[in-house]
Amino acid sequence: MRFPGALILFLSVCILPGNSQVPGDTHGTRGDLYLNFRNISFIKDNEYSNPVIEGYTLLGYFLQPELVYFPSGKLTLSLGANLLSYSGTNKFTQIKPVFSAVLNLSNSATLTLGSLQGSDSHGLSDPHFNKERLYNEYSEDGAQLTVSGEHIFNDIWLSWENFIIRGDNKREIFTAGESFRYSSPSIGDIFRFDIPVQIFAKHFGGQISNYPEQVETYLNLSAGANATIDLAEQTYGTMGIGYQYFNGRSLTRNAPSGINSGYGHWFKLFYNFRIAGIEAGYWRSHDFYAPEGNYIFGSVSDHIEGLVIPDRRLVTGSVFLKIRPERLFSIYFGFDGYYDNDLDRFDYALTLHLRFNQSFKITNLRD
Repeated sequence: MRFPGALILFLSVCILPGNSQVPGDTHGTRGDLYLNFRNISFIKDNEYSNPVIEGYTLLGYFLQPELVYFPSGKLTLSLGANLLSYSGTNKFTQIKPVFSAVLNLSNSATLTLGSLQGSDSHGLSDPHFNKERLYNEYSEDGAQLTVSGEHIFNDIWLSWENFIIRGDNKREIFTAGESFRYSSPSIGDIFRFDIPVQIFAKHFGGQISNYPEQVETYLNLSAGANATIDLAEQTYGTMGIGYQYFNGRSLTRNAPSGINSGYGHWFKLFYNFRIAGIEAGYWRSHDFYAPEGNYIFGSVSDHIEGLVIPDRRLVTGSVFLKIRPERLFSIYFGFDGYYDNDLDRFDYALTLHLRFNQSFKITNLRD
């Protein structure tokens, strides 16, 4: 516990008055040394009560202070810690060092080794990558290649979650994925479309470890299309329609649930206006399972051993507000509702978080 406290104290001293502030992501020149401070304070209340998923509440915060150094125009080094605490525990649930080396390959491509940008940066869909990982699994470690342009986004990454050494009695665990999105130019100044393609794999295994479980590997695929219309050049917001197909399978054909393959369809209508958005959808799936997805979409129970509900039909709806009263921070409020046609019940989740991500220049080491 002494290390994180000393680190926070040291970094706090580094930002005494007199240092300039850089909003948003850090962009420096050769020799610059910055403090980057990330924080999300959150409440996620999942009011679920059904055979597939139990309700629970996440209430807490994480801090991620980092020293960021630019040894050259193409290389960025950062060192810090991710500190996660749940309210009522009176301690940090996770104390994790973070270090990354980011190489700018071009104006649009970056290679990251070490700690990655954050779990929400992949832009994956909730059914196969639970969006609440933003709070409890923000920090990832591995490798990431990102290409981002005016119309193309592509993120390929490997996140190593459990490292093993010879003779361990536990499995290595890692995930790998690709998130691709093409966004079209505006057509007739009112119409746009985008095509997302997502691939996500999770592996439990390891050749040099002695563990009792079998090797398990899961693959989740998703592809779809969204069409958006600007209303009076976005004066009245934007509205659209979307569809996404999901496929999940066990590559080792030995899933403990007995489900080795399945699929899902998600149809959506959405409307966004300034700081607010609303979405309505219909989810239909058969034997769908994603090890890192939101269980409310799946067929496998998270709390009743051996229970599988093959066919799921959900009417989904969400409302959200994204408020940025100042450049320093943003506030998010969201409501997600799920009506299960087969179980004849309604479940919902409420989310509130305050997000802070700022960079402060300390000095230029070349001066």
